[in-house]
Amino acid sequence: MSQSKNMLSQTLQSITDIKLCEIQKQREAFNSRKDKILAQVKAADSEHEKISLLLEGIVRVKSANADRQLSDYEDWELLQASGDSTLTNIRRFVDQSKYDPSIPDSMLQDFRNQLNKILEQCGLKLEYANLYSRLLTEWLSCDAAAPVGSTEESTLDGGFDIIERQKERLLQLSERFENVVFSPGDVDTEAITKLLTSLFNGEGAQQALKSLRASIRSFGEGLAIQSKPFSKPVLEWCIKGLLESDLLSNQKKTTLEDFIKDKTVLSEIADVLNMRFRDLRNWSWNADQGIPVAPRRQLNGKYRVIMDEDILQAIFLYYISMTWTVEFKAQLQRLVRDKDVWPWTQSMPRDEAEKREYYLGIGTSHRYGGIAKERQATYEQDFFMCQLPSEIDSGTGGYEDDDMDHRPRKTSSQNKRQQLLRTIGTEVLVNCHINHSVAVVQSDIQWFATSTSHAAVDMMLKFFGVPDLWTKFFRRYLEAPLRMVDLEGKSANVRTRKRGVPINSIFQKWFGELMVFTMDLAVNQEANMLLYRLHDDLWLCGEPEKCAKAWKVMESCATTLGLQFNDSKTGSVYLANGIEKKAYVEDTLPKGRVIMGFLELDPHSGDWVIDHKQVDAHIKQLKKQLEGCSSVVSWIQTWNSCIGRFFNYTFGQPANCFGQRHVDMILTTHKRMQQDLFIGSQGYGSVTEHLQKTVAERFKMSKIPDAFLYFPEALGGLGVRNPFISFLTVRNQLLVDPQGRMQRFLEDERKAYQKSKERFDALNERDRTRRLESILGKTSEHNQFIPIASAATHDDKRKEPTWDGPKDTEFMTFEEYTKYRETSSSFLKDAYDDLLRTPVEVNVEASKDVSEELSTLSYTQQGVIWSQLSSDHKWLIQLHSKEAFERFGSLSIVESGLLPMGVMNLLRKRKVVWQTVL
Repeated sequence: MSQSKNMLSQTLQSITDIKLCEIQKQREAFNSRKDKILAQVKAADSEHEKISLLLEGIVRVKSANADRQLSDYEDWELLQASGDSTLTNIRRFVDQSKYDPSIPDSMLQDFRNQLNKILEQCGLKLEYANLYSRLLTEWLSCDAAAPVGSTEESTLDGGFDIIERQKERLLQLSERFENVVFSPGDVDTEAITKLLTSLFNGEGAQQALKSLRASIRSFGEGLAIQSKPFSKPVLEWCIKGLLESDLLSNQKKTTLEDFIKDKTVLSEIADVLNMRFRDLRNWSWNADQGIPVAPRRQLNGKYRVIMDEDILQAIFLYYISMTWTVEFKAQLQRLVRDKDVWPWTQSMPRDEAEKREYYLGIGTSHRYGGIAKERQATYEQDFFMCQLPSEIDSGTGGYEDDDMDHRPRKTSSQNKRQQLLRTIGTEVLVNCHINHSVAVVQSDIQWFATSTSHAAVDMMLKFFGVPDLWTKFFRRYLEAPLRMVDLEGKSANVRTRKRGVPINSIFQKWFGELMVFTMDLAVNQEANMLLYRLHDDLWLCGEPEKCAKAWKVMESCATTLGLQFNDSKTGSVYLANGIEKKAYVEDTLPKGRVIMGFLELDPHSGDWVIDHKQVDAHIKQLKKQLEGCSSVVSWIQTWNSCIGRFFNYTFGQPANCFGQRHVDMILTTHKRMQQDLFIGSQGYGSVTEHLQKTVAERFKMSKIPDAFLYFPEALGGLGVRNPFISFLTVRNQLLVDPQGRMQRFLEDERKAYQKSKERFDALNERDRTRRLESILGKTSEHNQFIPIASAATHDDKRKEPTWDGPKDTEFMTFEEYTKYRETSSSFLKDAYDDLLRTPVEVNVEASKDVSEELSTLSYTQQGVIWSQLSSDHKWLIQLHSKEAFERFGSLSIVESGLLPMGVMNLLRKRKVVWQTVL
């Protein structure tokens, strides 16, 4: 454990101890007063006197002044003490009973029982405030006592053989890394140049490339002559970006956090880095002893071999890499909007558009529309180079944004991965119904960042116009002097890196995206398809013949660029709906399963099903991790991160393309997971029973209410996540049968065709002639071309029509009508959008007592306004409200002033590391 973390734990422990001491004092004072009150009540003669003593005692307990008589309290003071009108009403009713004989003794007895219960609830709140603080104390004590290295070893299994196997595999990881990065790899630079040149054939494409090169060259030269690029604002966004990434160690991140708070330090750093920038031609790593390189555990539990860069070098390189990356992304985005370089994957020929306008009416046919246009727009906006930042101060996540907590930013790769899954799911349904077949191809590049050829990167940069000053700088950056560090801290000799880009750096993403951009472009031009990518995670979906061709193009590009596909993550599914599969397509497509997260595309049914083998492996690992938690709070934090977020994410976000069946599978799997986690080992049956039993045994508390476990911290609960709720809030908003939505489209399409035919058949010869003349731009008197602005010719201004006119008087056939659905059908686009749509959560309604109680609490407590609560918290509060009112007389289990909420806020920021056994 680092010294700073230890000091923080000690501070938090001190804060919690003070709160705990105060709670203990209040408990002792309350118990003393309670015993005195109950003794007085027991000795009282009349029911009126007993009730008055209880009323007076409760008010004294809840108020600051314990010496006043009951008659001295105003009604508003009783309201403030109880939070409602209960005490005020009882006092009035008792006064009435002194004179009114219609008030029976049984009613007075009910009043006394009600007051006894309120007194018990006051004590119970203090008991749970004490328990809450003891739980935090246990967590802080275990956190502070954890020895250095225990995170990586003690939680594995507790067995020596597991630790030794872990060490052995980490050693293998390091050895493989060395074998790759210290050998240059074989690439044919002439073949790379030939590949790149072939992608810019034609006058328009060559002009676009010339313009791109000029812009890149101008940018590079302008950047190089800056004398003071580093300032305090620039350093602040650089440091914030580095803190978000996984490039630096935790210790160096702590140093950066100190830097950003000190303006004097930032000023000195800016001076040093500006001097370094002005001497860019002579920049070097300045690391005669070599840069330490060793395996480092990521938040997702995986180990990656990472360089331990110097802090100032990291800031310097971060600025340069972000600046170049943002510029390159913007330039390449402009390139893919140029149809001479990036032809649309689907468009309607002009003659067909003119023909459709004749039969269907002017303005009804668009050459670039429908789902084809939506595909292209979504690809450009959401998927093209989506791993690269678009703004210099936007920051960047870690490698693949892998985080067990899964609290993704709006544009993070987790959200993109979910969007991609929905896109693939929708495309499968649509293609199966309109083309009767579809193929999905998935692949991944083996050791992408580590094995990237320096020669290939250098060739790419030069081809796109990067000035020599910068290509030489980037080459020096790539050829870093590395010093391998083993598990015992021993170092090897310094060696120059010959291949690969440092993982978790912006350079890694930029150079990687630049390499695979050639594959994007080649697939688009040669196979007329879109290659969906999340960095090196590659996906194709569409007509099987096109997918087969695209896969061949990808293999060819990979060979030329010196890349290899990861066979374990490569596979395909070929689905045919009522037609026979083509043998050559099956032979061409790669073999293997198609999997995203825990979902697998069934090669027979075309449904997305849960891969229970993966789930079982993760349950086994989660069980070990939970068993390794030394405190109840850390157990809950691990549970929330793994079950409440990680598993929900990997099951896939509910969407119409998956339907209600998908949610039902997830709910059933979550049920089985709890049975496997608890019944199989301890026999508790559920997370609720397990935690109740654990708390009861450790802290000698019985009958732990469910509300204490599940209520949010703002109400004095432990905030345990219930994995079922997030799916139940959306289940009924999903399509029951996604296949049925496509069937409805086909029915709507057939009806629309019939109506169009009837409208055309109803036209007389004169109307048809006028329509034809308006489309062809001719009149019956002058056979001269007249430019028009119909939808069919809008994209080809002042070009003569290409259609010769109808051959007969018959309306177009249904096959002709549906031939260009993907560019012209509004019905298909509606179905496509429906299938892509994610459901809106439908919250439970707050009952009257819950609504009124939260409204009252909102005046004194933060985070309890119903409209601002999450859907999960609304559900849980309403579900367990009856128990909370019964046990505590309120939805607030613990008085807010007694809880160390600052400690809880810091706790929520702690990220759980998945303890994966390699």
